[in-house]
Amino acid sequence: MGKRSRASRPQRQSPRAANPTPPPHSEPPHGPPAIRERLLLQAIADGELDDHLTALADAIHARHHLLHTVATATALSALCVGDEVQINNTIRPHYLRGLRGNVVEIDDERVTVCVHRPVGRFSSGEIRCPPLTLVKLSKAA
Repeated sequence: MGKRSRASRPQRQSPRAANPTPPPHSEPPHGPPAIRERLLLQAIADGELDDHLTALADAIHARHHLLHTVATATALSALCVGDEVQINNTIRPHYLRGLRGNVVEIDDERVTVCVHRPVGRFSSGEIRCPPLTLVKLSKAA
């Protein structure tokens, strides 16, 4: 498209011009979280926060790590030695999915599950795995 064809077209107003976002140093918008989220995502997409992308990425990574740490601690606190558990579909290697066993050890980050038979490279039948890969089974199961 040449310069002349662009110049002869009527100028469209961008959607942002109709709904201007507040300057970066003003108060954050109030309202439902979905609106605030949309405004933030729009500001990122429009390049308004390009100078802050690294800081945003670092903050998002730190928040994600915190949420994962809390979820792991919560899952660990729900388990006790002797509990019957099933390995869920997030585990790798895939051949461990669906196996049942008993918790034999719990440390700060991992749970050791005894499946009572050798499985793949786990010749002892004991599998050390993250607590978020386990589902605690009820006593009636």
